[in-house]
Amino acid sequence: MKKKFVLLAVAAAVMTVFPTAISASDATGRATSGGEPASIEMSGAEVTDFTKTATAAKIDEVLAKARQAGRESVQAQGLQRSTAAAEHTVDYTLIDGDTAYFYEKSPVQAKEKVYVYEVAASEAGSDAGQRMLVGNLPGGIGGRAVVNTNGSYLNTTVRLATPSQLTGAPSGATYTYAGFTGTSGSQAVETDMGLQYSNAYNNHKWLPVMAVFKGSKTYGTFVSPYNQVQYKNGYKPGSDVNLTAYRNLNGSVRLSMSGYAICSDMTCSSQADTYLTSVLEVANVNVSSVTRWKMLATIAGSESVTGRSYAQFKNVNVDGTARNPVKDVEDYATVDVSGNSATITVTR
Repeated sequence: MKKKFVLLAVAAAVMTVFPTAISASDATGRATSGGEPASIEMSGAEVTDFTKTATAAKIDEVLAKARQAGRESVQAQGLQRSTAAAEHTVDYTLIDGDTAYFYEKSPVQAKEKVYVYEVAASEAGSDAGQRMLVGNLPGGIGGRAVVNTNGSYLNTTVRLATPSQLTGAPSGATYTYAGFTGTSGSQAVETDMGLQYSNAYNNHKWLPVMAVFKGSKTYGTFVSPYNQVQYKNGYKPGSDVNLTAYRNLNGSVRLSMSGYAICSDMTCSSQADTYLTSVLEVANVNVSSVTRWKMLATIAGSESVTGRSYAQFKNVNVDGTARNPVKDVEDYATVDVSGNSATITVTR
């Protein structure tokens, strides 16, 4: 029997921008969405500020966090002296209140780049604790495995689906992701943290995405027109991506992923397989505890959506201790659990 399975919407948190330079002396006040950005140099990085309010102190903070994230990824993957380390690309996104900062360091760019955007938390329409996987998508299909435990982080290696395993799967509405159900004070928190399939620009890839639902608010969506701009780079279909979902790092919810991408930078100026660390962070969520961690493969859009998808979550661990997932939902999907790994196949 079909079990009703309503999907949580996830929002892409990294985007391509084609900035237009203006004088730094014009960088005053908050620009309206779509306003001409300020392009200046701060702390050795090229900064494109669509809000015209970025301070040197904040840019320094973003640069420090992004550089540290890159170093941690290199160390964690044992790449200190490898070719992958030399050609390593780092993308870092911080959503802090009504402002988002996107950083990129790429082997094909002369300087680090930082883009500053306006963002806005949206009304989720219901409390996160009542939502579980109920979101602003009308429905969909997929499978879910869970680990029912508290913890600081979940780590897993995700095997991404290939185009042949995605027959009929809609670009922009097919997801492989993890996340958690938790609390922040008296408010419930639900997160989606992972990847979205896209074939935009005639390139198959998996894009980093994250959405955080806290109480009745949703964080992770960019203000128009920036949310209409597709991010060109992404992780290679069929490859393994190391995924870590953190509930609380200095108050932030953080998603960190590392693996091989199809390009060297966000605009795909160089289409060469490049090791990419992608970190997405939403500040000031302050999650105090988690009741469960989740892993999903889904196709969103409607209750009648069709298509195929696949995902494997290998070596699942919470706080470094192996944990065996349990089957939770199968909606036109099969969830197979073997030890601390889960494989999800979606077919309709």
